[in-house]
Amino acid sequence: MKRIIASLAALLAVFTLKAQTPLAGAVSKLNAAHTAGEYQQLANEFQRLAGAAPDDWLPTYYAAVSNMRLAFLHKDKAMLFADQAEAQIKKAVALVTPAGNKKDLAEVYTVYSFINRARVEADPMSNGRKYGPVAGQQLAQARKADPGNPRALYLDGHIKYQTPAMWGGDKKKARELFAEALKQFDVKPASDTAPQWGREDCEKAIRVD
Repeated sequence: MKRIIASLAALLAVFTLKAQTPLAGAVSKLNAAHTAGEYQQLANEFQRLAGAAPDDWLPTYYAAVSNMRLAFLHKDKAMLFADQAEAQIKKAVALVTPAGNKKDLAEVYTVYSFINRARVEADPMSNGRKYGPVAGQQLAQARKADPGNPRALYLDGHIKYQTPAMWGGDKKKARELFAEALKQFDVKPASDTAPQWGREDCEKAIRVD
């Protein structure tokens, strides 16, 4: 009986994988990615998908997410990857804005803020004054559009945690934001292509003393 159940489960997994759209399959890989090599492959894959679906904001959004991740991983090439991510997220913003869907707007502005935050963290002394305020403005737009967006909550906490108290940082508030973000990450995504990334980052952040 156990073998039959195991076989059925394996068959179901195969059928589910085959039933996935190319975008859903790529999103699933993004949600499990950790390395620069994985993110580079995904950036290329999402860019190809964006070329095939120029009116869909999600592929170019995910291409931007992949390059944003690379900007954080490669401090020495952060500006290059951030520039690529910015070009992609600008396209996503242009596609999302006319419809006025607040949840979608929150997603694109959160990623835009992450991109500028990557620039800041690559070289705080050189880039902080230029990109820090911009990242803050974009995050404020995201939080206003959807106060419960978990990625925006996490980024807000990340910035407050990393910023010295004399410049407005607040580690206690940061932990509260991380905790709220985790609650929001528990909300079931609207679809298998809806943004789901960021939970692991938040879990790591909340464990830091």
